[in-house]
Amino acid sequence: MIEARRQAYLEAMDISVWLSKPTANDLQQLVIGPGSGSTLLVCRDSREASTAVAADICRYLGGAPIWAWPDIDGKGDKSSLMQAVDQGLYTLVIIWGQFLAKQLFKGNLPEIVSSARVLVVADLDELGLSGEARKTFWLQLSDAVLSSPT
Repeated sequence: MIEARRQAYLEAMDISVWLSKPTANDLQQLVIGPGSGSTLLVCRDSREASTAVAADICRYLGGAPIWAWPDIDGKGDKSSLMQAVDQGLYTLVIIWGQFLAKQLFKGNLPEIVSSARVLVVADLDELGLSGEARKTFWLQLSDAVLSSPT
């Protein structure tokens, strides 16, 4: 990367500076938890995966859905969301909250990543507090599960 001073000189001379766009590998890296199944649940951190709301969701989905969260410490298995979907062959990815979704995608939120439908729902804190958020979530989840291939 060009240091700030050199970049300022180039811009002052009206010379365009080209910077590379992030690739899929540059996006937020994830820690992928244990489990099996075709659903990947992406939350803010590992503690959210052990809440009562999370347990209810897992019971509804059946099996042992896989939980993932951003690798803040840099100690995870170094998978972007796209790599995780490709490796795990997930058909549904649920992301808890718009803020987290924007962190993961750095721009437009896609409806599909590789082979998986992406569903962005209210974050788990909001689900725990708001009956309206829970109702909306369960309707979204039911629709996603019914429309996903098994």
